[in-house]
Amino acid sequence: MIPTPKQHRKLALIMAGGRGTRFWPRSRGKRPKQFLTMVGETSMLHQTVQRLDGAFRPEDIFVLTTEELAEETRRMLPGIPPGNVLVEPEGRNTAPCLALALVTLEQRVPDGVMVVLSADSWIGDRDRFLKDIDIAVTHAAEKRDLVTFGIRPTYPETGYGYIETEWKGAVLGVRAFREKPSYEKAVEYLESGSHYWNAGMFVWTLQDFRAQLLAHCPEILVPLDDWVKSGASPAGLPQAYGRLPKLSIDYALMEKSERVAVVPARFRWSDVGSWPAVVEFHEADAAGNVVIGDAILLESHNCAIFGGQRLIAGTGLSDLIVVDEADALLICRKDRAQDVKLIVDKLKSLGREDLL
Repeated sequence: MIPTPKQHRKLALIMAGGRGTRFWPRSRGKRPKQFLTMVGETSMLHQTVQRLDGAFRPEDIFVLTTEELAEETRRMLPGIPPGNVLVEPEGRNTAPCLALALVTLEQRVPDGVMVVLSADSWIGDRDRFLKDIDIAVTHAAEKRDLVTFGIRPTYPETGYGYIETEWKGAVLGVRAFREKPSYEKAVEYLESGSHYWNAGMFVWTLQDFRAQLLAHCPEILVPLDDWVKSGASPAGLPQAYGRLPKLSIDYALMEKSERVAVVPARFRWSDVGSWPAVVEFHEADAAGNVVIGDAILLESHNCAIFGGQRLIAGTGLSDLIVVDEADALLICRKDRAQDVKLIVDKLKSLGREDLL
């Protein structure tokens, strides 16, 4: 591996507070996507931590989650010090949670390099992943840039944001961040060779992250600095946190900063963002059906069945996703899988907390 500069210590910060509402009914408030075995034999949270084994010391791995999930997160990760599970009082998007991680880690390792990862992404080619992490850490420490990872698109995906890059050597410069495109735009991006999927993984020194936040979005950081100066009492955090705007780190900082660089990822990546993405990790039968669990399909094509404890039987079906739980059954067209989160919103509006 490329050595990290000796004056910097490599810290992994895993964001693990999401709900994964597109995976309802399997994903619930106290059993979110990262706790589920979606791909492989262990939970996505376990896989994220195991991926770092040997590259980061356990005391240098931090997990940021919500109060509701903190206890179970600590139970699931006995190899990580309990104090390394950081807790945000409420979900306010990625900029506030990363600012909270910043003011927390500064007290422990002020010269650290923060490697920001998601608890619910799939990554192949572990060795390449760790080597790319080290390239990014070295660049961030030496060039003082905010580094992100670009995934070379393999098809015209409309559900991801894109980064338009410019050639500057092994580590690329950024021309612009692009919002989720139309299909026609996604085809253009795919064919350009200069656009990458935005994987939402970052590397920066704590000092540079602080400086850039203060320059471009001080309202994300100042209330937390005030909280730290007043003694950083746990009782005072909810009030300080509640003052922070609900912003993504891309919108709050990355799209504004002129100190952003991109490491083109050499590893395989998927955000496993909806049920069709899970289907890609399973072998289909001759009719294109993927069946997990006890199911019988007759004259059916291109369906995905995620069974529970009872038999699922279907005939004459096509392009459907079926997910069975003890208290709820999801049936949707594959091309509407992103809208499962709207079902969750509807359940909230109906007061059906028993199903959330």
